[in-house]
Amino acid sequence: MDVLYVVGNGSSWQNNELRYSLRSIAVNGGNVGRVFLVGYKPDFVSDEVHFLPCDDPYPYAERHKNILRKVIKAIEETDIAPHFLISSDDHFYIKQTDFDALPVYYRKESIPDGIPFGKEFNPYFHSLVETREMLLRHGMTTFQTNPHCNTHFDADVYRANKALFDECFKLPHGGEMNCVMGNLLIAAGYKSELFNDCKLSGSIHAAEWAQRIGESNCVSGVPRIGMTYLGNWLVRHFPNKCHYEK
Repeated sequence: MDVLYVVGNGSSWQNNELRYSLRSIAVNGGNVGRVFLVGYKPDFVSDEVHFLPCDDPYPYAERHKNILRKVIKAIEETDIAPHFLISSDDHFYIKQTDFDALPVYYRKESIPDGIPFGKEFNPYFHSLVETREMLLRHGMTTFQTNPHCNTHFDADVYRANKALFDECFKLPHGGEMNCVMGNLLIAAGYKSELFNDCKLSGSIHAAEWAQRIGESNCVSGVPRIGMTYLGNWLVRHFPNKCHYEK
């Protein structure tokens, strides 16, 4: 299964999120095909990773439009497989995982229908609500298929529903691409499964580790060396360069 990393500029950990994510799939990813990166390429990334530069013309509040734009660019300008997985640089695979066997994961059975208290100024939640309303307008399900792990994207499904993805760019905060594609794939009969979502906060400590991750095969977070248990855990467990690094 080909994997596409969508990466922006401005890492708070000197791009080590991507470094350790790549090491994690090199160690624990089964049936990983080619790895593509669209957006920004840190200096340590080797030519084993197929790179396509792409800027971010939309402001932070509309960042979901930048993400979708990069994915479309990868489909149109590379030979990535028609069906592939999308990864963020802060997804870390901590257990053996067969990438060919991953279902469409969903975090919740429905995208929230409102902005949580205290999150009124967070554009992510506005994007979710706008995406839910768009899906409902089109008579679609509203599973929240944007877990903190690799998600499926199918170029043929995208092309068959291009008008829907075009509509994502018209939403004030941009449509949540993973939720749109995930619900399309579920409607098409693709296997789906509730995911034990595990995004670790900056305050995670060793005592919380096992309890928080449970049976999850993938964790997410933005660690900093010496400040979080996650950062130190990644350094200890993935100490060696992989073939995705120079």
